[in-house]
Amino acid sequence: MDDKTKNIGRFKRLLLRLMGPKLSQWFILQLLRRKIDGSPAVLPADLNRSTEILFILPSDRLDMIFHMESLFAILGRYRNSNLTFVCPTAHIPFVNTVKNARVMKFNPAEFSLYSAEFNRLVAELNVKSFDICVMLERRCTLAHLYLAGLCRAHLRVGWDSGNSYPFLNIRLLAAEREDVSMWERNLEAAKILEADIESRPRWGVQKSAAEEVAQLLGENRLKKDPALICIDLASLESGCGKEWCAEMMKTLKGTYGMGQFCVFGGIEEDNQPPKEAPFPILPPMSIPKTAALISYTDVVIAGFGPMFGLTQISSKSKIVPVLSKEHAVKYCKKNERIMPVIFSDKPGQSDIRTIVRNVKEILGRTTPLSSL
Repeated sequence: MDDKTKNIGRFKRLLLRLMGPKLSQWFILQLLRRKIDGSPAVLPADLNRSTEILFILPSDRLDMIFHMESLFAILGRYRNSNLTFVCPTAHIPFVNTVKNARVMKFNPAEFSLYSAEFNRLVAELNVKSFDICVMLERRCTLAHLYLAGLCRAHLRVGWDSGNSYPFLNIRLLAAEREDVSMWERNLEAAKILEADIESRPRWGVQKSAAEEVAQLLGENRLKKDPALICIDLASLESGCGKEWCAEMMKTLKGTYGMGQFCVFGGIEEDNQPPKEAPFPILPPMSIPKTAALISYTDVVIAGFGPMFGLTQISSKSKIVPVLSKEHAVKYCKKNERIMPVIFSDKPGQSDIRTIVRNVKEILGRTTPLSSL
């Protein structure tokens, strides 16, 4: 982009800041008034004719993970449609294997109204019309809403951010509801689009990633038998503290007959692997390799973080999450593969004993676990 174009973009952003949020929204709406479908979105709609679908994916990685089941369900409903993903660069591994998909990547740090990233996406989207737009970004800015209005979709579904109408004409409210997890709330978008949330497709493990992880486990002398227990140390240290984690690992190492342990090195882009542990520490992994590791693991012990979310998506892996009461209620799924350890203030010795008990029990069970 030449200096003149950059200066024009800076001037427009400065002008919008001076105008304030409400006036800026009105101004953007006037620019898009011929493209935004003003007719009301009536449900049920004739969704079978929807052949072009636009997804605007969230920038936050945990938001992306907790939207995966809803996304899978929608993809299953529209498996024969042409799909376009406006996707943060870091999240490409989540969608790059989807069939009939076009992935338009962007850098969230550089995405704002009239920035170079914004102008590039607008130029690419401006030549195409869509039947449905699904906004999975909860923290949507005017730049996100601009893309939703630009796409010309009659049905524009997304989370209400307080300034989303009329850019989004079907708005989901993030109201607190008792005993309703974030997974269940996020499925509301799929329900509106008539997706079958009970028979949604799963996120598959890439063959190349599975082979690389299998080789890595072999290099660390980790075999298929006995049970492999993976500890997400980074998330546990973040939520429970290093001293408590050191005591937990000491107890696990001294417990006879549980299985073999390894420490998850973290997501590749974070680049902060744990430095000390009494078990093999695996190197940081990409999202596909993390999914492959989960598929090889019998039990994951994790705190609140990406691996906690990814393991819950798996249809087979078991997990013993160590969570605050707030995180457990909001983010922990209720099924037979999850046995949480929940603390109110901070974890103690009793929680370590509960981890040992839960790991033994979840490994030994052959019948379905009771719901939480």
